[in-house]
Amino acid sequence: MPRLYGPGHFTEDPYSQVVSPHGIPVDDLVAVLQKEIRRSRIDNAVLAAYEMFTTSADVAQHLWRRLRLIAVEDVGMGLPLGPVLIDVLHRNFNATPGGDWMMACHAVRLLASAPKDRTSSEHADWVAAKVARGEALVEVPDYAHCVHTRAGQELGRGLMQWWDNGAQVRDELPSADHRYREELIEIHRRDEAENGTAPRPSSARPGRS
Repeated sequence: MPRLYGPGHFTEDPYSQVVSPHGIPVDDLVAVLQKEIRRSRIDNAVLAAYEMFTTSADVAQHLWRRLRLIAVEDVGMGLPLGPVLIDVLHRNFNATPGGDWMMACHAVRLLASAPKDRTSSEHADWVAAKVARGEALVEVPDYAHCVHTRAGQELGRGLMQWWDNGAQVRDELPSADHRYREELIEIHRRDEAENGTAPRPSSARPGRS
């Protein structure tokens, strides 16, 4: 009986049928690349990347697809801006005809030397598995039913209810300056006192004729 989770049969991966100039299957190279980055083994990770880079233009782009994944799956919150940096390096790589190998090398070194955190990957897989098994489902708390939703409007909720509930944040920046918020709240309070909480007409948008 086949397992329910994880990758499919290797024949579903076209790169299992492609070999590098030195005869190494590309799916093996991908596995080496990712495992060595996870273990911070920079030199062998870079060698695996170079073997992919020299195989073909398609495999070189597959290298970048894998680096994008690794930046989230294996490095994650260890380098929160990692995906952005990989995207920039990929763009620079593509800006050179045939690809700029140094950009790929730097991307591999960046990820391999970064602190590792796989919790986004684990969380994503956990959610997908638990929902599929019927063991978890998103909750819709009452405070989600605000002025921006049908349910909230049908309950007669306006912006003051939203300021009291929907606009609440945790882990707020300690230096947040709320001078504009306080004035906005007063404007909205007067509006609802004078006009109620019914939705405004779509044509009555502030700043538009």
